[in-house]
Amino acid sequence: MYVDYLIATLLLMLSLLHYALRHGPVAQAGVSNLVLMIGASACVALRRHMPMTSLMVMAALTALAAIGGDAFAAEIFIVFPMYQVASGFERRRSLVALAVVLVVVTGGSTIRFLSVVTSGWNVSSAVAAVTAWFIGDSVRVRRTYVAGLAEQAEQRQREVVERAQRSVAEERLRIARELHDVVAHSLSVIAVQSGVGRHVIDEQPAQAKIALAAVETTSRSALDELRRMLGVLRHDDQAAPSLTPTPGVGDLEHLADQVRAAGVVVTIRCSSVVATELPPSVDLTVFRIVQEALTNVVKHAGPSSVVVEIRDDADSLVVEVTDDGLGPLSYHANIAGDVEEGHHGIAGMRERVAIFGGSLRTGHRLEGGYRVTASFPSGVLGAS
Repeated sequence: MYVDYLIATLLLMLSLLHYALRHGPVAQAGVSNLVLMIGASACVALRRHMPMTSLMVMAALTALAAIGGDAFAAEIFIVFPMYQVASGFERRRSLVALAVVLVVVTGGSTIRFLSVVTSGWNVSSAVAAVTAWFIGDSVRVRRTYVAGLAEQAEQRQREVVERAQRSVAEERLRIARELHDVVAHSLSVIAVQSGVGRHVIDEQPAQAKIALAAVETTSRSALDELRRMLGVLRHDDQAAPSLTPTPGVGDLEHLADQVRAAGVVVTIRCSSVVATELPPSVDLTVFRIVQEALTNVVKHAGPSSVVVEIRDDADSLVVEVTDDGLGPLSYHANIAGDVEEGHHGIAGMRERVAIFGGSLRTGHRLEGGYRVTASFPSGVLGAS
């Protein structure tokens, strides 16, 4: 550091001036005094690169000056390496260094105890070293405190960013689930009904008319629900979002009517005493699980019948959707293929149930068809 070299040079000049004022011309200082002054200046210049070494050498030079009786203003020089050690090392190490300095400096004074001037000058060096240690240690503590505050602020900032990222990810996942449930179900029904209409429009125009009416009803319902979701997402203060209630268990009959229009016989059985008093989040989840299960029936099971049962077990609410579709192997293969093709209906149902600490079981039935069973623990049924 150029600043350290400048300080060392200035201290050397001040030391020479000090000698001239007290003892006469510098030319009479002698080699020992000049060596001590130059060595002390070097310790100041190198204090940042070798703080502990510079301090120990400085203490030794001070002791040598005391023993030899040389006129050397050590208290001016020893402050700098002592401060560097105290401010840069932990307190235990800097205290040990201070103790060594005091022993060396007072030891030199003791050896030449008969010299009052030397004794006084070395006492002042010891006092200067202690003072520099206190100042340096205070600076170190302050730096540690400020660094701790900065680290805590950075940690809080990271936590805020992480929470925001988690919130965004969770919201994106929630929106993706909602869009999947709405679009997949509606488009499945529309695809089936439009196919029926296309096949029967020539021979059975009345049946084709019924199919087209089902397509119209389903598409309008899907559009309404998409508008409700987009209204919540948009940030236009001039257009308030729709306040239409989210679907729940009470809307399962309407959902069943849409599926019945696709040629699937749907039976709703609700023997649960808590199904009509579910928290909105659980109520919506039950609806979405049934919706996804019925969508899979429409897409994969072919002409079939399905039973939707909501019942209370000892410590849980159970939602079960059972169909008698194409058969265990065919339906199971279709569901597996559904995931492989990039669709995530089963995964979405599992994630929805897992949010409430529940479980989802899916699988083929030995007698044919497929079963989806979702269990919700009783602890979440009363949560808001």
